[in-house]
Amino acid sequence: MKSLKLSIFYLLLMFLAGCAQQAKKTENTTAQTPDALKPVRVSAENVDAAEPAVATARDGTAYVAWVEHREAEADVMLAQLDGGGEMKSAPVRVNPQPGAATSWRGDPPTVKVAPDGTVYVGWTARIGGPQGHGNDLYISASRDGGRTFDAPVKVNDDGKQVVHGMHSLAVGSDGRVLVAWLDERNVQKPQPSESQMKGMQKMEHMDANREVFFASSTNGGRSFSQNIKIAKDACPCCKTAVAVGADGRVFVGWRQVLPGEFRHIAVAASEDGGRTFQSPVIVSDDRWAIAACPVSGPALIAGDGNRLRVVWESDDGTSARVMRALLASERSVDSAQMISSSGELPSAATLGDQLFVSYIARTNERRSIWVVRAKPNA
Repeated sequence: MKSLKLSIFYLLLMFLAGCAQQAKKTENTTAQTPDALKPVRVSAENVDAAEPAVATARDGTAYVAWVEHREAEADVMLAQLDGGGEMKSAPVRVNPQPGAATSWRGDPPTVKVAPDGTVYVGWTARIGGPQGHGNDLYISASRDGGRTFDAPVKVNDDGKQVVHGMHSLAVGSDGRVLVAWLDERNVQKPQPSESQMKGMQKMEHMDANREVFFASSTNGGRSFSQNIKIAKDACPCCKTAVAVGADGRVFVGWRQVLPGEFRHIAVAASEDGGRTFQSPVIVSDDRWAIAACPVSGPALIAGDGNRLRVVWESDDGTSARVMRALLASERSVDSAQMISSSGELPSAATLGDQLFVSYIARTNERRSIWVVRAKPNA
């Protein structure tokens, strides 16, 4: 039964990854299914809100993080919802300095809840001025249920004005905070070839492949370990993933760039809590060759018996709907249902028999963050 439940969530994530595309300009619409409730808008009106992430706590609370954009400035916001999907209090700003955060659709904030109830939010802040290309990676911890946050703690330890992004966050059963990200501290910016420059009037920025880094905290996010490089030649615009098993094994996933511009999913495991990692394993062999950035990283689910499930996509898709699916068995799909007909970039989390999905909807040219609650096994 546990394996089947993991398969249900695995398939759900596959549908969510496939629908993370630009939504059409339409009003928010909820699917008329008996187990899907009316969505709740968590972002304020008349603001541009995007990049949602959602996590659940043992007490039934759901936490939704997102980014409010104002031209060159941005703030990471956090809202709390009760088990019924209703707002518990007004959203709070996570970054202490207004406007200091930075985010884009491929690198949203992250949110996780520890067994002791501590809420962790991962986010990035631009460095090098308003036009700076680099950013630093931070973890902010709330020890009062998301009402206030400690001073943010920087995760990357290099001090260079380069990119530290596409991050992922996990919390182990022992409270360890695990962070993986893509880093360019050791990367040289590539020079465009003659063929790339041909016909181009201007080339402002050219991304090089990046390296995968990892760090952890054993003191509740108050400090982080020395950064560890896990791999090089990672796709620079595909998000990482990190997961921890019940026995403490740590898994990190990313999209590896192989010779021939094949971009396959790789996973590395650690047997010692993230101090060292084994050689990466390529888990996909679909020979997907693309000389561009697909903005599509993996998702990891670590189950019982060190069973690891990995989900990824190999094409861009066209649907803007938020979908979910049920599994009749390990190999057959019983049904697929629509949660919203106008959502993009969804994030999902489960709590008992409840499923919380946050997503972006567009109304009158503005983006807003919505949350819908449903029963995943109905």
